[in-house]
Amino acid sequence: MNKSRSFILVNRAITRSLNQHRRRFWLLLVLIGVCAPAGLGQQADDYHKVEAYGGYSLGRMESSTNSLSFVDPGGGLNTFSNLCSSQTGEMIGLNSQKYFCQRRNFNGFDASVTYNVTKYVGIKANVTGHFRGDEFVDVFTPPGVTQTISTSDRLYNFLGGLQVKNNSKAARFKPFGHALFGVARLTARQQQTLDLFPQFNYTAEDRETSFAMKLGGGLDVRVSRRIDIRLVEFDYNPMFAGDRSYKTIAGPFSFSSTGRTAHNFTVGVGIVIH
Repeated sequence: MNKSRSFILVNRAITRSLNQHRRRFWLLLVLIGVCAPAGLGQQADDYHKVEAYGGYSLGRMESSTNSLSFVDPGGGLNTFSNLCSSQTGEMIGLNSQKYFCQRRNFNGFDASVTYNVTKYVGIKANVTGHFRGDEFVDVFTPPGVTQTISTSDRLYNFLGGLQVKNNSKAARFKPFGHALFGVARLTARQQQTLDLFPQFNYTAEDRETSFAMKLGGGLDVRVSRRIDIRLVEFDYNPMFAGDRSYKTIAGPFSFSSTGRTAHNFTVGVGIVIH
């Protein structure tokens, strides 16, 4: 009888222990089920998903014109095949020649939106605009005529591609690089004024849409939870221009040109908002 009671007591103790372990096991499963999604969400949200950038951009641009041709009022075709030669400079004016042969500074803007598909890789859409106006004055002696060439240039880029960057919310210094591809749209208006021969004054517009790239990067610094300062961004921004005809707005000439790759560079600063 004592042995039977002892067996029953041991059996009850074992059963209670098993029940306690089962309850602990199920409690553990419930805790895992509750905490796992929160943990995954925290891991997924430890970086910024979207960023918007806007800032100032300085462009160092060169001409995309390789050779220039025009038809005079008599129907004759004239071509400047080497726009940067001294001979061409004597014909079109040494100051006017700078438009085709010297790199010039353009002021503009740079704006982009990036969606980060991972902590380090994002898909970026980018728009830039750069603008410049100039006036070139040359005096030809003889016959003592003063030529003034006024120019107005607008260059836009519409690009998209990939950005590589540490988008962690905790990161303070964030170097980045990107490779963007798309199109560049150039509109360049030129107006010639001759004081002694006003019948040869003209206004023409060069319009070109061509393939373009933007390869470069920079450095962002976190200043608050949602704002970074872009200390610098530097890019190689080539424009692969083709051959085209100008639009004659006024005057007796018609123009055409052959294109070349314009090896442009930009540097900028601005603000990133998350």
